[in-house]
Order: sequence, then C-alpha cells, then structure tokens
Amino acid sequence: MTEVRDPADAVLLGLFLFGLLLTGATLLLGIADLGVHHAHADDSGPLPVSPGAFLVFLSWLGGVGFVLRRAANWPLIAALPVAALLGIGVAAVVQRAVRKLSNPEGSVLKPEHYRLPGTLGRVSSSIRSGGTGEVIYEQGGVRQVVAARASGAQELPHGTEVVVLSVDRGIATVQVFDPFATLDEGGDKEAPARHG
Repeated sequence: MTEVRDPADAVLLGLFLFGLLLTGATLLLGIADLGVHHAHADDSGPLPVSPGAFLVFLSWLGGVGFVLRRAANWPLIAALPVAALLGIGVAAVVQRAVRKLSNPEGSVLKPEHYRLPGTLGRVSSSIRSGGTGEVIYEQGGVRQVVAARASGAQELPHGTEVVVLSVDRGIATVQVFDPFATLDEGGDKEAPARHG
C-alpha cells in the first residue's frame, strides 16, 4: 500500500475515504428506503448541486490528488488543480444524471394519455355479431389488449381498424374506423346540379 508521507497526503486520502464512505452510505440508505430523503437536485438551497454530486467531487479530488502525488510524484500545487478539475467534471456528470432521474415530468402519469375512448386499434380476435372479441391498441408506447364488442349488430373480422367509443366493466364498445366519415358529416354538401 502507498504510504502517507505528509499532512497533504493525509488530507487527500481522508477526503477520498470520507466521500467514498458517505457515497456508499447514501446508496445503501436509498436502496433500503429507510425514510431518509434528500432534497431534489433542482431545489434552491445553499448549494446548486446535489449532495451525491458533492460527495463524488470530494472522492475524486482526494483520490486523484493522492494518486498523482504518490504514484506520479507530482507536487501538491500541480496535483490539486488537476484533481479538482477531474472532480468537477465527474460531479457534473453525476449532477446531470441526478437531475434527469429526478425530473418529475418523466414520472407523472397524465390521465389524458391513458383514456381509452377515441383510441384507434385493430381487431385481433374476431368480434361475432352480439358477441365479444379482442382489440389491440397502443398507448404510452406499449401495446395493449382489451375485450371488445361491436357497437351495432355487425360482425368485425380480424384485422379491422376500429375506434373505441366507450368502456363498460372492462369491455370496450368499438365501431369500424372510417376516416372519411367525419369529412362527410362536417363538410358542406352541395346540391346536385340540375341539367335542363
């Protein structure tokens, strides 16, 4: 093991061990979920960085500084700025990851994204007249399946494109999707021309 030769080595090694131990402790507390919660990375507090990023900075500052001084025989005045820059760089990467992972926009489910009425799908198991079948649809980037019945007395064969009208007790009511039906209903109807 590399020996500690002066107080600067002791401080650098102490920073490394302190940062490493506390990083490990926060990781274990997070895994165990003991009810100890830290502030979010975007909270406006005294430091604009998360505690985890600060601990990573301390670990890298101490570890890289110690290695540069002992293994590469750099003087403290040269090793400290290099170690600090590397520590800041790694801490910035950690901080960015913490912000990205704790972004509330990515974890909030919006009900309007998961409403079934109005959703397009395809019949995957034929719907018999007066009976039920299955419809496959995509929502939130995931393919889903729902039991379905036709809105009228018609039979809907496999592969028919349908639109969900409503859902009652887990069974969707669907009808054949006709993209031109809305154009016919809402468009101006011209009177037939008379020849004479």
